[in-house]
Amino acid sequence: MNKIWIVTKNYMKLICRSKAMLIITCLGMILTVGAVASGFHTLLDSASRSEEIRLGYEMQEGSSYSFLEGTWESELEKEKIIAQKFTGADPESVVKSGDADVFVNFTKDGFYVTGSSKKELETRIVKYILFQMEQTMLAMKADPAAQIKIDASSLPTKKVSEAENYYGIAQPVYFITICSIFLTMIYWTERKNRLLIRYRIGKNGAVSSYFGKLISGSLISFLVLGCIGFGLVNMVFDVHIGNPVITMGVLFLMTIAFTAFGMLFFQLFKQMAVSIGLMFMVLWFAGYFGGSFETYMYSSFSESLKRLSPVYYINRSLIELSVEGQTDFILPCILYLSTIALVSIALGVFITAKKKEV
Repeated sequence: MNKIWIVTKNYMKLICRSKAMLIITCLGMILTVGAVASGFHTLLDSASRSEEIRLGYEMQEGSSYSFLEGTWESELEKEKIIAQKFTGADPESVVKSGDADVFVNFTKDGFYVTGSSKKELETRIVKYILFQMEQTMLAMKADPAAQIKIDASSLPTKKVSEAENYYGIAQPVYFITICSIFLTMIYWTERKNRLLIRYRIGKNGAVSSYFGKLISGSLISFLVLGCIGFGLVNMVFDVHIGNPVITMGVLFLMTIAFTAFGMLFFQLFKQMAVSIGLMFMVLWFAGYFGGSFETYMYSSFSESLKRLSPVYYINRSLIELSVEGQTDFILPCILYLSTIALVSIALGVFITAKKKEV
């Protein structure tokens, strides 16, 4: 254990010699958050309700809703919903032409709602209003004096993170996944000075060196990316951190898991450029499916595909903690990261013991 600690301290000093890499990584994190958040403002703002909803409707003769027609238009105006009556119109054509955001066709027995994919929120609001109307009609049957009441603000909604807050978490998470890049200074120095030959001769040198790399890389990554980098992003973009203890605990577990994961590539491939290239490729796809570059709320990928990425669980856990104060994904997130860490370390130690090199 004492030998591992000595090796760890020496590796930490060696990593810290490359101050430019540490500084550039922190600055890169901040600039990336700013660039991506700015680019995706339009996407996230689309989840906000517009100032006014244009509602087109047609009331067929003999409809059970016809007696509410005069009352519901005045109530809709209070909610900034402008209703316009049509006769003999094609709902899809009205919506497609932009004459109405949503179209409701009241038949004798019920109603049909037509909306566009670009107006999903408006369509949902209208459907909720129609639900309130049905409840009012049931109340009127029991009490004729009951009045129709429409309140779109009571629509059950899910909070959506702002662009800066979302990417102020998602991008630091992605940068931490590539934290093993800090170890390149160590591997380059060892191969330059041919230290691998000494590890083959030494009885415990290779294994001690493996854990020295793992511990030093994890600690430096957590300090530089998890604390300093994430802290600067928080200050610059005013990111809201949900449950700081859990958030920082997840980030620390991440540094261990992805440092060990990255070390496998350095062990399996002799060429450092090949190791880094393949590692970046794997982690880029994990980040892409996990919402680092597109929000998971609006991702076009299937849920089963997104759940294959560990980054998805991390992003979803930390962002939902930030926005809603709670999440159901924290336990799967911890289990996923723990599995990556344990499997990567087990394979790393096995390769190290077998080849007597790290």
